[in-house]
Amino acid sequence: MKNPRSSALADQERDHTVWTIVELFFRAHLTFQEQFNRYERRVLQYSEQKGLHRLDLRLTPEDLASLLDYKSLERMRDDIIHPLKDFCHRVFRGQNRTDLLDRYVSDIFHELSILKEEHYNVKTYAPQYARDSAKVELNYILDEVHELFPKKLNQIKFLFQKAQDRMDELLSSFTGNRIFIRSLYLHRDDFIKECYPEGVRRFYWLMYPALGPLEGFYEAGMSFLRSGFLARALEAFKLAEAELQVNRQVAAKAKKHEKWIRSRLKELHHAELHPPELPLPSPH
Repeated sequence: MKNPRSSALADQERDHTVWTIVELFFRAHLTFQEQFNRYERRVLQYSEQKGLHRLDLRLTPEDLASLLDYKSLERMRDDIIHPLKDFCHRVFRGQNRTDLLDRYVSDIFHELSILKEEHYNVKTYAPQYARDSAKVELNYILDEVHELFPKKLNQIKFLFQKAQDRMDELLSSFTGNRIFIRSLYLHRDDFIKECYPEGVRRFYWLMYPALGPLEGFYEAGMSFLRSGFLARALEAFKLAEAELQVNRQVAAKAKKHEKWIRSRLKELHHAELHPPELPLPSPH
């Protein structure tokens, strides 16, 4: 017979892992975008300086190596992508089926490893060949890297976008995950605001297509309330209330939510002085 306590702990661990996957993925995507933008800026700078089209550039080993930050690539692969890959295997890979997110993350790790090794070659070996006048070996590395850098960077960018599309689809399946709901809310002014132009509001639209941020803030408030974090609950309910004013079309569809938000706010304001025993009705 299955132990209920063990089952609950396993569920809690999985819920925490799901949040970790989402956090690592978006941090990795943001870090890669910084590297990609750095590469694009530097290529365009060299193109303007030399008066050549970017495809006709022929850079020195030092200039080629400067296009990317080796340490940043290494940290992204080892500290973010590698654990992300392992967590995705744990959650999204089964005996009969592997989710596309797991596949895309594994491919990103593989492509990033190749890019990192090629950067190491041009950074370490190419200057040695240049000093030793080993033209054949030097030209081989330079030819390879001039072709490989843009190819790999664009391939990784493509894979991140495919993984992002799949993540967008998965977000609605996390609405029952209390750890995810609270963590997303708590990080809304951290890295979350950089993931989409709309920040956490975009997450909420993907998670709750009918009511979007109104329901997102409401569910965060309910989760905090059930766990006894009254100050956090009050804050989240205030944000939900603000959504009623921002989007009247959504508010018209959320009469039950509006009723309970008003009720929760009234009771929580009173609870700041006299914490009551609050019933927890649901609008669903």
